[in-house]
Amino acid sequence: MPLIFKDKPKRLLDIGGNTGKFAIKCVQFDPDVHVTMMDLPGQLEIAKANIEKLGLSDRISFHPANILDKTQKFPKGYDAIWMSQFLDCFSDSEITSILKRCDEAIDNNAKVYILEPFWDKQRFKTAAFSLQMTSIYFTAMANGNSQMYYSETFLKLIEKAGLKVEEETNQVGVCHTLLKCAKK
Repeated sequence: MPLIFKDKPKRLLDIGGNTGKFAIKCVQFDPDVHVTMMDLPGQLEIAKANIEKLGLSDRISFHPANILDKTQKFPKGYDAIWMSQFLDCFSDSEITSILKRCDEAIDNNAKVYILEPFWDKQRFKTAAFSLQMTSIYFTAMANGNSQMYYSETFLKLIEKAGLKVEEETNQVGVCHTLLKCAKK
């Protein structure tokens, strides 16, 4: 949270918000932020129930969307866009499409934050090996096109989408890298 909120975003778009845990943590961390979760309608219904139980409905809103639909524009007016272990679920072309639409949605002051467990950024060889084997599972069994990425491959996708990495913070938590991106 301190890495994201040092820029004091007032409006944050959480793409692939899932059950709402991150959105909840954001509004609990910063009393001035409003979070919009963008995900599939069914997923947002689950998140909405979790958020209502905590009485946070006035600070978290919802934008239902099929993010893989390339014609689906992302809403504008956000200071930050957040994606956590979300992009690795997709193919290179799908990631590029999502990131291009992020680029189109932000202004020159907004940031795009991407949290991913890159296998080449691991402190221990066994962690890197585990992530590589997870890639085999995703490719062969789960959805056929996602993987745990080698960071250089991922950075090329960010560049291709029209964004640039301003900051890279490794070893966030146990094994993640946080990329802070902006318009080129």
